[in-house]
Amino acid sequence: MTDQTVACHSMSVAELNEAFSSGSLTPLEALESTLARIAAKDDTHRAIYVIDTDEARASAQRSGERWRSGTALGPLDGVPVTIKENTAKVGLPQSYGTAAREPVIATENSPVVDRLLEAGAVVVASTSMPDFSGIGSGVSSRHGITRNAWNPAWNTGGSSSGSAVAAALGYAPVNIGTDIGGSIRVPAAMNAAFGFKPSYGRVPIQDTYLGRCAGPITRTVRDAAHTMAFLSRHDARDYSALPAEPIDWTDLDIDIRGLRIGINFAPVEGKSVDPEIIAAVQQAAAVFESGGAHVEALDPYLSQDYLSTAFLPFFTAHLWAQMNDKTIVDDLTKANQEMVTAVSSIDSLSSLELMRAYDSIGPFVQETADMLGRYDAVLSPTTGILTGPAESPMISEFAGAANFTSAFNAAGTPAASINCGFSNDGKPIGLQVAADRRQDLTVLQVAAWYEAHRGPEATPDWSTLD
Repeated sequence: MTDQTVACHSMSVAELNEAFSSGSLTPLEALESTLARIAAKDDTHRAIYVIDTDEARASAQRSGERWRSGTALGPLDGVPVTIKENTAKVGLPQSYGTAAREPVIATENSPVVDRLLEAGAVVVASTSMPDFSGIGSGVSSRHGITRNAWNPAWNTGGSSSGSAVAAALGYAPVNIGTDIGGSIRVPAAMNAAFGFKPSYGRVPIQDTYLGRCAGPITRTVRDAAHTMAFLSRHDARDYSALPAEPIDWTDLDIDIRGLRIGINFAPVEGKSVDPEIIAAVQQAAAVFESGGAHVEALDPYLSQDYLSTAFLPFFTAHLWAQMNDKTIVDDLTKANQEMVTAVSSIDSLSSLELMRAYDSIGPFVQETADMLGRYDAVLSPTTGILTGPAESPMISEFAGAANFTSAFNAAGTPAASINCGFSNDGKPIGLQVAADRRQDLTVLQVAAWYEAHRGPEATPDWSTLD
């Protein structure tokens, strides 16, 4: 293996493309570098569920032939990719993060996987997640504890835990997560990666559900943009899929002078935010002001607490419907009593109370849309808390982790997390960038501008993870 192959974990999609095109590196060498990186790191971090070694090598060989013949399929051809294990790929097991039932072997690819394969990407492995994607941490009865890329003693956030760690550690330039309340953005923030939750329906998925999205977790905004060019293609298997739009996803360079940007530190009254997070996000806002944007402080825009009033009752009922089998509950209780206790509490609510929770989502969506409609983009912390201990299920901390993210799922609007600093003890801090529905490219453009101007104190030094 060449020295360049060994260094593949630090290469972007564009850098891999250049190397493949010149012949200085082959897709198979890039794959072998990925496998070596996983072997070196994952005993500690446990981000990977299943490695699809034979199929990945065959895919990399086919990609190499295309690059040699000048028929590469695009920027993802030959690029190593990981997928969250709830994203179906034929032949791979899906455990949904739980040891309480046997994994299911996928017999049909998800739309996301089909788009990746059509792009020539090399799907290397599936990544870990907590039980049923039900908690905001890397704790799983199936996978054990997935550990933060920056310090194994720290929590990853969830539920796309393994995908975020894989991105930060350089297992692959592109890593697919899913997000129903913050599950791409929260772990991206806690691992200093870039995580993009597209508009609802922008990326066709399987198992469509209110606010549920799939999207990329990467080290750079541009790598996410390259990925969106393929993931956003229409697929009739998802009834919620948006019509295809002629978006140039890599048109990221913008002049932010005159841009109207809101900054929010409390979607609803009464929620606290860690002071170090506030300071980092304020510094990010100052960077935008120095670039000529009009930054305006934004008061709480929700009349009630969306998490407790609507999201948690509705989502908890959805989880309980999946788990409400005596064998599953008994087995899961042994591994994660705190989760079972929290989820089973939904039994105390009447059907009328659950319906009222569901009906309350509409007004929250309207309040969120009204707020976003006043600005080109809105900045906020991604999470209100810093990451905690790795072994914590983060159930009692969930509100602090998802307070800023979940309303954008209900509203179906795009949002991303990009690193904007580190705490005094080195914990990553995420800046959330959001915009109105279907303004996905705006979110990527604003994030890319900030990425280029944020300064060294907010820029992850990935070499320290080697």
